[in-house]
Amino acid sequence: FRVRPCVGCMQQIARQLGTAAARTLLRAPYPLPYSLRGTVAPLVVVRRWHGRKKLEESADARLDREISDIQQRVKDYKKQLYRHANGSYKSRELGTSISNLSFTMADAQKRKKAASSGVDPNANTLANMPAHVSIEVLSNGTAHMAPCVAIRTPLKTYLFNAPEGTSRFLPALRLKPNNIYDIFLTRSVWQNISGISSIMMAKEQNSLPTRLHGAVNVKHFLECIRPFQDSDFGSVKYPSSKPDPDDPIQYPSLVEECTLQTHDSFEDPGLKIQYIPLLPDEETQAKMARKNTTDVAYYIEMKDPPRRIDLTRVIRMNVPKGPLIGKLKNGESITLPNGNVVTPEDVMMDDDRASSEKRRLLIVDAADEGYARSLYENTIVRSLSGPNAAHRLDFVVHLTPERVLCTEHYKRWAEQLGDQCTHIVANGSGPVVPAIDSMYKHARLLHELQPALFDELRPRGWRGLVTQERDLGVAEGRWLRAAPLQRWEMRPLRGMDPIVLDLKESDGREEGGRLALGEEWRETAKEELRAAREAAAALSACSTADSSFPRVTFLGTSSATPTKYRNVSGYLLEISASSAFLVDVGEATYGQLRGLLDDEACEELMLNLHAIFITHAHQDHMNGLYTVIEKRREAFEKRGLAYSPLVLVCNKNVMKPLKTYTYCFEDLESYVEVVDLATSGGAPPFQRAGASPPSSPKRARVDNNFGQTTSELIPLIPAEFYDEKRWGLSGVKAVQVHHTRMANGFVFSTTDGKKIVFSGDTKPCDLLVEHGMDADLLIHEATFEDGHEQDAFRKKHSTMGQAVSIAERMRAKHCILSHFSARYPKVPPLPAYLDEKKIGLAMDGLRVGFDRLSLVPLMTPIYRHVYRDDLFECELKKCQRDLKAADSKQTMKENAKKEDRSVKV
Repeated sequence: FRVRPCVGCMQQIARQLGTAAARTLLRAPYPLPYSLRGTVAPLVVVRRWHGRKKLEESADARLDREISDIQQRVKDYKKQLYRHANGSYKSRELGTSISNLSFTMADAQKRKKAASSGVDPNANTLANMPAHVSIEVLSNGTAHMAPCVAIRTPLKTYLFNAPEGTSRFLPALRLKPNNIYDIFLTRSVWQNISGISSIMMAKEQNSLPTRLHGAVNVKHFLECIRPFQDSDFGSVKYPSSKPDPDDPIQYPSLVEECTLQTHDSFEDPGLKIQYIPLLPDEETQAKMARKNTTDVAYYIEMKDPPRRIDLTRVIRMNVPKGPLIGKLKNGESITLPNGNVVTPEDVMMDDDRASSEKRRLLIVDAADEGYARSLYENTIVRSLSGPNAAHRLDFVVHLTPERVLCTEHYKRWAEQLGDQCTHIVANGSGPVVPAIDSMYKHARLLHELQPALFDELRPRGWRGLVTQERDLGVAEGRWLRAAPLQRWEMRPLRGMDPIVLDLKESDGREEGGRLALGEEWRETAKEELRAAREAAAALSACSTADSSFPRVTFLGTSSATPTKYRNVSGYLLEISASSAFLVDVGEATYGQLRGLLDDEACEELMLNLHAIFITHAHQDHMNGLYTVIEKRREAFEKRGLAYSPLVLVCNKNVMKPLKTYTYCFEDLESYVEVVDLATSGGAPPFQRAGASPPSSPKRARVDNNFGQTTSELIPLIPAEFYDEKRWGLSGVKAVQVHHTRMANGFVFSTTDGKKIVFSGDTKPCDLLVEHGMDADLLIHEATFEDGHEQDAFRKKHSTMGQAVSIAERMRAKHCILSHFSARYPKVPPLPAYLDEKKIGLAMDGLRVGFDRLSLVPLMTPIYRHVYRDDLFECELKKCQRDLKAADSKQTMKENAKKEDRSVKV
């Protein structure tokens, strides 16, 4: 090679030697150095492309090439410098402010242009006016998710607060993330903003921008966590206040912050929503730890519906069919061919729909009595209450905590709103009602299969229908403590299908006594069920309270994104009744705990929680951390106990979002004692203190096989927090694994000699085998099924066969596979070797003590009967992939033959 290959040559090189070789040649100086010439000798096809050209290079061309290389190197250094500069908090804060002001300026220019043209973009024409508007409760805060309500129209949804798990619960109301363009936040706290990132991730490409109303700095926090999402998903739909023009991956600004500093209301063709700032008094301000103490209430008013066309009048006025009728609908006068002028008033019918609508709504979340006093004194609120009110409210949604809701001042203010007002309470004090039928039914099915391993979700024993009618809510006069999924009509529409969750108990048989479709397993799996239940009975007969510990509860077994049946990664390890640890805390981990345990048991668990171990910084492994810290702090406060810091074992990439949240919203960092794996030996050499970084950050990001290390963690935990007898652990080891930078597995050694290994996300790792040798229990990821080895290698995960091989090499007594791809919502493929090698399969809600580990593999043959249709679909997709791969291979061979024949000619 005398000159740099052209694009066609590079494509040929990539096909024959792979993209890595192509990149090497692309970056190398030319003529090629001797060290690289041997690697490209087989590529004779390149010479065929240039066979008729004389490849000689003049001295001037060589100098031009050297100058070009220097310029490219300077450009690369500038790009790195930009990224480091943009990594500072102040830079991102200023960028966010500039972006918000740009949006505001663009909106003002748009309004100015509309005003000058005489056309109102928010005009309430029939084309823009929603035909149906309703208030719907996504969560009342009693079980898996914090309170969240929505205003629903046929084309878009207005979401009020986005707690953890929102994206998973949206399908329960038949809502899609793509239809959510406006999220209104009442307070700048984690329980209100934690689900925004998942909603953004669930949106499709080229989706419209999402507006965040009320809270500040949310956009900045999304900027902070975006790189960790990029590493798993590529380019995510997160905000970018100042995209890098030299970055090959462009991050369009898809989030707009509409804060009180730049906006006082929001308006579209259907609704007008006014922001009501709630300010604390001096007493409340003094005891608050939040950085942004201004909360927001929202006053929503539907716009007047447009009058409808009276067809009889249209015919009488001789208006022809076509666009002229459309102009009349939009409020424009028209001129007929005969010269007559027809105005909208001439053809509109008298419409009394406005009188039947309930058009005004107030959403309030007063965190303290000081905020409530600010609410009472607000001008907008005062105009809606009392005998001389300008307008009357039809609904008030109270997200206000119970301690404020029950005060005399608050009740007296609510009474002043009038008898016509319906008070909807969704603050966590309502009835506990299932909100997702798929998750609840699946847990009930697993409990039926093996009660020794699975329990029902709260509320246990529910057998009935969950509807959107108000019979499930608890009525207290004009006050109604709402249940999940309940709906109130603001603009009713006939023919709307209500959402009904059928959770009635059934034995799987139809009226004639025959088994219903999908219930055949009740006959075909009889022998396997009998064997599993007899084994469980035998173990229960000889088990004691202490023999069930250590115990592992699987709170999430899905990879990257949750499914209807599986949440993202989270594991509860209980060494004894008074010692608990969490390994990974994906989004809604605490919600999963609340689904399994009642409130008192959750509170007790938080008091017994000593440490959290996070394997790496991907959001599906750490986004539930903040809720756990807050709930643990609340448990200590409620019991009146002195707070004991929670030990947090993680790397610095986990700490970066925590520090950002502490800086922007509320101090959570002071409630944890951090053991940083980046400085404890459990990180690559260049990421330890005092080590020099590699020359290329991108190259370091790709290469993960540098000097693997392990570290003993117990000596790194301050003595005042670690008590061997109380913790029940004699040792914890962090083992670097093959996934992202600073990804680790953990090896736990209990004081009674048990060894438990968590692999985290990883490719097959020899170091994990070495340090986990003779483990009593290995919990290993199995993201992909067999046959997807290339995908697993590229994404740095393991296939099911690779995970089983690791268990065999480790000589693990028991192995449970977890972390399955979301492409397997219920169950992954179940090869026969799982039975032969006694490998267990994890399901959400699996709660297994060491005395019952032998029961887990017995469930695999039962799963084959129960999930027969799902497994058949997996097999069908596998066959389709194999056929497609074979066709592609055959096509490549034919193309190669054609190319050889053309060369000979």
